[in-house]
Amino acid sequence: MLSRLVLVFLFVVQTNSLSVLTDDKSQATKTDGETVLVRQLLNQETLIRMALDRKVNELVKGMAEMKKNMETSNQQLQDAKREIQTNNKQLQDAKRTIETNNQQLQNATMEIAAIKNENNALKAEWQVQKNITTFLSDNLKTTINTMKQSQNSQRELSSAVSSLQAFQTNLSQLSGSAVGFTVGVTSSSTWAGDILVFPHNVTNTGHYNTQTGKFLAPRDGMYVFFVVVVSNIKNDLRVDIVRDGNSKVRTDLHSDDHHQTASNLAVLKLDKGDLVWVKRSDGKGYHSTNPPYITFSGFLL
Repeated sequence: MLSRLVLVFLFVVQTNSLSVLTDDKSQATKTDGETVLVRQLLNQETLIRMALDRKVNELVKGMAEMKKNMETSNQQLQDAKREIQTNNKQLQDAKRTIETNNQQLQNATMEIAAIKNENNALKAEWQVQKNITTFLSDNLKTTINTMKQSQNSQRELSSAVSSLQAFQTNLSQLSGSAVGFTVGVTSSSTWAGDILVFPHNVTNTGHYNTQTGKFLAPRDGMYVFFVVVVSNIKNDLRVDIVRDGNSKVRTDLHSDDHHQTASNLAVLKLDKGDLVWVKRSDGKGYHSTNPPYITFSGFLL
């Protein structure tokens, strides 16, 4: 745009110069001196015009170079702009990559924390299982020891019962009208009643009632009664041998161990028609099997 304005200006100046010089040629009345002067002016005008043309050409050439430089600068500017855009895109990609890495790091951190919590929970559960195992092991040892003690007691009771049965057999052989019985309980039970009924007959001459749990003296005399009881698990148990409602002797089992055994014997002078039975004094239950652990025996001397 600037080069066009300069060219228009020069064209106007040249036109005005020519018009002045050509108008002088029409004046035929001028002198020779004036003619020489006009020629000199024309020569000067020619020189000026030539110098002016050179300047214009130089200016046009400079403006062309300037335009080329500006185009080159614009191209470089566009290249720089594209490079900046490329760098910005790379920066955005790098930023997204960093954000992704940060998110993955956070996820890994949370996963590690969850794994640590899970390990702590597993350690706590393992400790609980270990404590339970230790507790069960101790209980198993205690149970084994108790069973050994119970087996010893059962052997002693079996020996005592065998002795009583042998004694009863001898009495039966000595007297045809012998009076005696051995009755038992063949299952465990939680017991909250009063009279302990022995429904299982081992030996019974008919004077012990397995329905009411009471022995009826058939005649006056000295009678021997023997009771054996076993506690259920770790329950207290106390039973009495009772004559007509009056407790005569008692067995006492404490809840220190499983299936404890106790026994007692009473020699009673009875009148015909007296009643004897076993009564629960205190406790919650008893333990027995078949053949019975728990027995009640009696006979007439």
